[in-house]
Amino acid sequence: MPTRSHDPVEPSRTDSAPGSAEIAPLEDTHAAAPATVPDEGSRDHGRGHDAELPDVTAGKLGSAWIGLVLGALVTILLLIFVAQNTTSTDVRYLGLEFSLPLGVLILFAAIAGALIMALFAGFRILQLRMRARKARKINARQH
Repeated sequence: MPTRSHDPVEPSRTDSAPGSAEIAPLEDTHAAAPATVPDEGSRDHGRGHDAELPDVTAGKLGSAWIGLVLGALVTILLLIFVAQNTTSTDVRYLGLEFSLPLGVLILFAAIAGALIMALFAGFRILQLRMRARKARKINARQH
């Protein structure tokens, strides 16, 4: 019976068929390497282990770049949407009558929705700030 690559290989067993290539045993790469402990003289007493590693945390500039790239991608997608939806649509709103391309009309509706959402979010943030300020004043009086 020929040996498959994932079968364990016994060194005493050699049953290779005529004409088949013999498969060499593989080295065990999953064995645990012996742990080495540095001696007292080689340790760096002035700094910790983290001092040797470079700082890989993303800062404010990295976040700004991510926001800029995502904003550019959204802008490109919006431009494609507006360019593909150019059918003129009649609009009647609060007594006004006008005609706009469908893509522009939907874009204006999305912007209006985002502004309304930002307005409510701003009111909620102000409410939470006022509540936190009041709590700080109460805590300051108690201490």
